[in-house]
Amino acid sequence: MSKIYLLSKIMMKNASSAWGNKKGSGWKSALILLAIGIGVLPLMLVGVMFMSGLYDGLALIGQEGALLGLGVALVSLAIFVLGIVYVLSVFYYSQDVEHMLPLPLAPWQILGAKFLVALFYEYLTSLLLFAPLLVTYGVKSGGGVLYYLFALLIYLVVPIFPLVLAALVVMLFMRFTSVGKSKDRFRLIGGLLAIGVAVGFQAVIQRQTSGRMDNIEQMQQMIVNGDNVLLNLVTQLFPASKLAALALIGSDSWSGLGYLTSFLLVAAVSVVVFFFAGNRLYFRGVMGISEAMAKRKKVDESAFQKLIRPRSALMAYGLKEWRILWRTPAYLMNCTLSSVLLPIIALIPILSRQDSGEMLASLSAQLQGDEAGGISLAIAFAAFLAMAGANSTSVTAITRDGQGFFLNKSLPIPYPKILIAKLMPGIILSVVSMLLLLAEGGWLLQLSPVFVIYGILIGIPGIIFINLVGIMVDLHLPKLSWSSEQEAVKQNLNPLFTLLASALFGGLAIAGAFAIGGSMTVAAVGLFALFAILDLILYRILVTKGPVWMEKIEA
Repeated sequence: MSKIYLLSKIMMKNASSAWGNKKGSGWKSALILLAIGIGVLPLMLVGVMFMSGLYDGLALIGQEGALLGLGVALVSLAIFVLGIVYVLSVFYYSQDVEHMLPLPLAPWQILGAKFLVALFYEYLTSLLLFAPLLVTYGVKSGGGVLYYLFALLIYLVVPIFPLVLAALVVMLFMRFTSVGKSKDRFRLIGGLLAIGVAVGFQAVIQRQTSGRMDNIEQMQQMIVNGDNVLLNLVTQLFPASKLAALALIGSDSWSGLGYLTSFLLVAAVSVVVFFFAGNRLYFRGVMGISEAMAKRKKVDESAFQKLIRPRSALMAYGLKEWRILWRTPAYLMNCTLSSVLLPIIALIPILSRQDSGEMLASLSAQLQGDEAGGISLAIAFAAFLAMAGANSTSVTAITRDGQGFFLNKSLPIPYPKILIAKLMPGIILSVVSMLLLLAEGGWLLQLSPVFVIYGILIGIPGIIFINLVGIMVDLHLPKLSWSSEQEAVKQNLNPLFTLLASALFGGLAIAGAFAIGGSMTVAAVGLFALFAILDLILYRILVTKGPVWMEKIEA
């Protein structure tokens, strides 16, 4: 166990440069922590207020235990879905396992260290989603010392089972798709299939639960028939979550201790299954992950001339950035494909409901009414900003170069052109997300052509604004010392700044639309003019100050 702990500590330390481990970088770490606190605290307060109100409502019918069950189940589901990504990142795309194999380490020790690293990231997720629920329920129910001890144990154990399940799904796909010479391609397909399984599982479960929750008469009859029947319903998402919820509910009795013991045993068995399956699946699937296949193809004179045809410096550098995004699995999963997957995944909560048709018809009427035209356009604008903020292409444009960034200083290309070329892929991918959202809205909500045109008109300057903010953040806080591409995009806190910027300006746009009112035309002209001016200001700063910032970046 000591080797597992030491190895996981080294892996975390290698990734800790995102916080600034160089001398004089303490202010950067403080700025990042402050930004995280400012962005997360309001969301947590809103969540606490919502859970408090929900507790009061459920307490009136004696079903307050359902709140714990729902919380544990939803957190488990979130950990499972995110666990797919974390397992792919830590277990496969980190590309460090081949360096560990010659070391005096047993396979199960490498597996255990990687599992602990992924578990650490899941604890951060639980801290935002689960900890407020545990504290809120404890305060509202008057929980004693035993409740909080049980809550601490359950907080530490809840992520284990869904993370093990995610790891098994990923290892199965990666083990049996690592065939032939195109290993990167098959591993990427396996990763996409694993994400598809997670999303499909979520859709099926939500469709089943939405149908039951919408049947009011059936729900009333269930409430009359027994205690905590809502707990039985919501914990069908993850059956083991029922044990955790019952342990917390009965924390002041022997039955609670029994449920807690059972829950701990389930987690322990899942860990044993993980090590047993991992020894047989993981290493065969990860061997040779750094190998690449080269096509042996004879290039004739005409094809060679096409390969070397002259291009402008801006176009050549931009194409280089674009190709690297598509050819590197870590960048493809976290930057490129997210532009397509996020708008599609956003449809699942809507289409998986059994009453989706009626709900969409009502929503369409509300969004396109005369009085709500400007507000609905502002909401769409905020959604475009959110998609652009979630895309980490521009905010990691400098970081992705790693130590190769310093070659830019020797290229015969002006710095402003390099920065613009690095900016273009992020803008293009964000525009793709916007067009997909508008296409989905046109299909599901029957959006008018005027709404779509106005949406594109205001969306493009908003997208450019977020991407300009992103590349400026990366110019000031680059993370060039990374050992794998996954570290550059996944273990990087810079994308938090674009998320915060998109949330702030999207929220201000909606608040302004509510305060001013007006038609879609008024909202479109106002948003376009405002963000076009902001874009011009940021662009001028980028092309004038950006070269100075690039010169100051040191190894």
